[in-house]
Amino acid sequence: MGYEIEISLELRKNKKNKKNKNNNNNKNNNNTLNAVINGSIELAENNECERHFIFSEYDCDGVVRRTKKKDSQVIVFCFKDEKFTEMSNFLKGVIEKYKKRICIESIYEVEKHNLIYASPYYISSMDIDNKDDYKHRRTTRAFSDTDYYILREILKKNY
Repeated sequence: MGYEIEISLELRKNKKNKKNKNNNNNKNNNNTLNAVINGSIELAENNECERHFIFSEYDCDGVVRRTKKKDSQVIVFCFKDEKFTEMSNFLKGVIEKYKKRICIESIYEVEKHNLIYASPYYISSMDIDNKDDYKHRRTTRAFSDTDYYILREILKKNY
């Protein structure tokens, strides 16, 4: 397989903006979200993405919580191993173009079962064993050269 990149667009921010606004502004917000989604997909396809899929994440279990989970649209992009350069170009491009509208949730190397990057939100939703394993890898800096490249050069993370 290769790499899976999970990107989210938070809908809650747009819902707050929708309150007390007229219908034209609601359409503009939806158009903006669609433009980000379509632009990300187009950028992925231009960089030879093997496939992508979209799903929604809602806090709909009926339990009242003090901290609310995200209300977001999630896009997962899949790249083959040999398309590392294209995957890197996609990541750089999507971050440059949509930095304030998207969140890189995770980057996963499928064949090696290696979680290269996880956002704080993604970490909070992981089970304890996987969370401990990820935190251990991060604190011991057990990263490959490609992991370092993704983390430092593209995501600008210093581990």
